Amino acid sequence: MQGDTPQTPDAATEEPSAIVRNLGMIKAASVIMGILIIILGAVVVATVISRLSDKAAPAAAITITIPDGVRVLSASADGDGMTLLVEGEAGSEIWRLSPTGERYQTITLAQE
Repeated sequence: MQGDTPQTPDAATEEPSAIVRNLGMIKAASVIMGILIIILGAVVVATVISRLSDKAAPAAAITITIPDGVRVLSASADGDGMTLLVEGEAGSEIWRLSPTGERYQTITLAQE
C-alpha cells in the first residue's frame, strides 16, 4: 500500500464550505423563485387580456328612448359614452349615457 497517501487528521475532520452546506437550501430557493416568476408572468398576461377585453367596440347603432315633451338640444359622444343636453317641462338637464345608451347620471340645470 505504497500508493496510498495517509490522510492527515485535519483533512478528515475539515468542515465543508458554507456553499456546500447550504446547497439544498440554495436549490430550493431557486426552484421557488422560478415558480414565482412563472406565476407572476401568468398574472401579468391575464391582466393585460382582461383590460383589453373591457375595451369592447361600441354598438354600431343604438336606440335611445326619450320621454314625451323632452327635446334634445345638443349631443356629444366620447369613449365613455354620450352626453345629451335636453329640455323638458322641468327645465334643462344634462343626461350622461353609457356606451349602450343607458342613462346613468342626470344633472338638472337651475337658474339662480
